[in-house]
Amino acid sequence: MRVDYWDVHNFGPEPAPWDFGDWHHAVMGVELGTDRGPVTVTWTDTFYPYGVEVLDEPIGYRPASGDEGPERVGPDGEGVRAWSSCLGSPVRGAECWWERFRIGPGRRADDSVAGAAYSIDVPVAVRLDFPAAAVWFVAGMPQLSDSSTSFIPADEIMAVFSPDKMRSLGFDDAAFLRRAG
Repeated sequence: MRVDYWDVHNFGPEPAPWDFGDWHHAVMGVELGTDRGPVTVTWTDTFYPYGVEVLDEPIGYRPASGDEGPERVGPDGEGVRAWSSCLGSPVRGAECWWERFRIGPGRRADDSVAGAAYSIDVPVAVRLDFPAAAVWFVAGMPQLSDSSTSFIPADEIMAVFSPDKMRSLGFDDAAFLRRAG
């Protein structure tokens, strides 16, 4: 029914750009207004490193409030067009993309090994399927010098509207790039 992007308040003199055509940079996360209340899609360190998490609560419950944020930054104007076929429609399906990361071994200050290496599965993207379109939420941070490339996973959220953009981010599984139903 509604979509809001959130960023840190007073992070810069002007709101950071968020509309990049086939993807949006939601930074702290996306709050979806549903008929059952707010749902937040954000990054968390629950899975370490950063991963996507979907929470049945407003985004304001997560980060610290006050002068540092959060604040709503979009989408507005032309940027809402990417959401137009989804707003007011039910979510018909969802899929999560997990990546396995190898962590460690850690090192101590004296350069000796502190712990053994281990692997962890991290949810780095979630796809929501609407009757007319799919939207992917990626725990990723676009590079400032080239917004066509990103660090994944990262402590920011990208809303992606095209399978081509998802491929350019490194997601190559045809089933994950195709909307269900």
